[in-house]
Amino acid sequence: MEKQRKIILYIGTSIDGYIANNDGTLEWLETTEVEGDSGYHTLLERIDTIMMGKATYDVVRGFDMEYPYSTYKNYVFSKSATGSDEYATFIDEDIKTFIQDLKQQPGKDIWLVGGGNLAREFFKENLIDEFQLAIAPIVLGKGISLYTGHDITQKYTLTKVEKLGQLAMLHYVKK
Repeated sequence: MEKQRKIILYIGTSIDGYIANNDGTLEWLETTEVEGDSGYHTLLERIDTIMMGKATYDVVRGFDMEYPYSTYKNYVFSKSATGSDEYATFIDEDIKTFIQDLKQQPGKDIWLVGGGNLAREFFKENLIDEFQLAIAPIVLGKGISLYTGHDITQKYTLTKVEKLGQLAMLHYVKK
């Protein structure tokens, strides 16, 4: 029997749990001294599907480079965009039902890129199987929080801790 696909949230945060500035920028994370690639290429080898919210998709599309995930199946959760574009299929349906169906399909694991609103919906529905958290050595005090919400309590087991330059990389799996 083929193993069920896992939803992996691989994301960078500030010490106080912010994943981006209010405008979605990440210069504080991009300028953090890192050793190696913080598990990024290992993650990319494990997955064949990427999911993100529309705001995150727009930020990634706005980078001055070719779209980095064109070789993967991309799903973008959006209340405004429909259909698909050259890279992604836009999804506006119940997240839990969509993910349960997707996980039953054959394939590799699935990377939940972000952003904060979408990650909170995944937490709320208990859909995140693995959590890889890169913590940068900065307190932002404001921005887009990964954890805002009173309805997202989840328990995970810590499986690995790495120091990668100035990043602390924490690996958790669902209990």
